[in-house]
Amino acid sequence: MACTEIVQHKGKSIILVDLANCSPQSTFTILDEAAVVIAKSGPKSALILTDSTNATYNSEVSTAMKNFSAKNTPYVKGSAVVGADAMRKVLVAAIRVATKRDIRTFDTREQAKDWLVSL
Repeated sequence: MACTEIVQHKGKSIILVDLANCSPQSTFTILDEAAVVIAKSGPKSALILTDSTNATYNSEVSTAMKNFSAKNTPYVKGSAVVGADAMRKVLVAAIRVATKRDIRTFDTREQAKDWLVSL
């Protein structure tokens, strides 16, 4: 499975950014890949699902995530995150404030996809 792919859910396309079990170095590569896919979306149209389950984070990854999210904001209609433990939820909250986007956390991919397609 690709680390960034477009998945279908209830007739809508969702961009899945799969960071599950990734090292910091892998995360940088995946974010670059995802940015290219997201930039092909129309303004305020992309539905983004990020899976961060068991991903390894450090300060460089946190900065990269913030920059990635800010850069992609013009294309994003909705963002959901799964696999966010307490520390990752703090990062999500910081990104939410910085980008002024409604980024929600969910326990499962299904819950996240259901919310995204409701937008």
